[in-house]
Amino acid sequence: MLSKFVGIPYVAHGRDYDGADCWGLVYLYYRDLLGTPIPSYSVEMHEREFHRRDIGPLIDAEKEKRWLQADAPSPGDCVLLRAGRYNSHVGIFLGAGKILHSEGPEPSVVARLDDMRLRSRITGYFRLKTDGLPSA
Repeated sequence: MLSKFVGIPYVAHGRDYDGADCWGLVYLYYRDLLGTPIPSYSVEMHEREFHRRDIGPLIDAEKEKRWLQADAPSPGDCVLLRAGRYNSHVGIFLGAGKILHSEGPEPSVVARLDDMRLRSRITGYFRLKTDGLPSA
């Protein structure tokens, strides 16, 4: 089942299997694999013409509403990463030290969290709160 999430082309603000950005991939994973609706933020990101550095405040706002920070990741948790000074990337922890993510211009991949290019950028692990979620 995971294979349908690997190789999705990177498309800024994309939210489907024809193309997705990092949050789009998280959105698809939670919706289609976990059966848990989360906001897509596609309209907000498109209307505001978000740049990569602008995703941080959106992710920070989202994590305050629906996510709990975890000391260590469990499968399905979101991994928040920075680029430079900004929280600007997110992926899904799969377990066994692996993350599913989409970071343009490359398509979505499964990578190892201990890869130096990822490990040094991790700013936190976040678990979706189970209470207060909208119904599907």
